[in-house]
Amino acid sequence: MSEMTQAPPAPLPFAEVTADTYAAAFSAACEPTETRRGVLLTGACPRCGDRMDYLVPTGVFLVFPGGSGPRPTPVMCTCRAGHPGRPDDDEGCGAYWTVELTGLAS
Repeated sequence: MSEMTQAPPAPLPFAEVTADTYAAAFSAACEPTETRRGVLLTGACPRCGDRMDYLVPTGVFLVFPGGSGPRPTPVMCTCRAGHPGRPDDDEGCGAYWTVELTGLAS
């Protein structure tokens, strides 16, 4: 009897989309690392599932009236997987969402 092998699923096509579930899914498994330049968010894209890193500049780059508190931060997929239809000068699958960075050193 021969083993049947399944081909890996085809990559999702590039599409600039968001969903209400993206932020929670990414935040649940994301690993933030404070660096000299900001906070590096490492995790899996909630749309395509590929590993991604997203650098959020902090310090002088983010100025919010009212001082400290949660910082609304737009995040976009930056995976390196090939997604059909992606513009040559872009990266990721096109997914985007917003997270809040809390508990950062000042």
